[in-house]
Amino acid sequence: MIRHDHASTGECAAALADALAAAVTDVLESKSRASLALSGGRSPETVLPLLAAAPVDWSRVDVTLVDDRRVPQDDRQSNAGLVGRAFLQRGAAAATFHPLWHHGRGLADAVANANVELAPLFPLDVAYLGMGPDGHIASLFPADDAAAFDGDGTPVIASEAPSAPHGRISLTFLELSRIKCLFLHVTGPAKIQVLEHALACAPTPSLPVSLLVHARPDIEAYECP
Repeated sequence: MIRHDHASTGECAAALADALAAAVTDVLESKSRASLALSGGRSPETVLPLLAAAPVDWSRVDVTLVDDRRVPQDDRQSNAGLVGRAFLQRGAAAATFHPLWHHGRGLADAVANANVELAPLFPLDVAYLGMGPDGHIASLFPADDAAAFDGDGTPVIASEAPSAPHGRISLTFLELSRIKCLFLHVTGPAKIQVLEHALACAPTPSLPVSLLVHARPDIEAYECP
């Protein structure tokens, strides 16, 4: 793992936004379009506006999410809603956004639709990941069997969170592991301790991030205590 330690949340957010913008720009130098997967949550609220303001040709970028809650986009819990407010409306309106969740459809239909609509984007070029205090990544929560993280082999699966709102939709572990450039944002001493444990222990589905950091030693972690 490549680790970048920063003294303040603002400094960390700025450095991560610069790194994400540079990674997308590098892709655009070799391809006509780039794909970028974003995360929701409190930490991305500091990063996404800075990323949106970066000198990237967003008209050539397809944006999606690593996961979302199964709620309407105007719900404050919606990751798609956050991306709209903090990223698309803050300078990246020219990007093409592909939501994971379409509210109002049945669960099976919505997941099938996401797998069809996003198929041309896989494998993704760049992703911005967060990590929960229990070590979950995207909406892949601690489990007894890693098979739960890949479902039936499709790139997008339904999942359930231990806290409300429980219903989630997520990229699978396999799809996350195939992304060309992975960036992990870890803030606070408790989460940094979880990351340290993930690096030191054997990979286990009871700590999903441990599977990813061992499968992808090239992942870049931006950390702030």
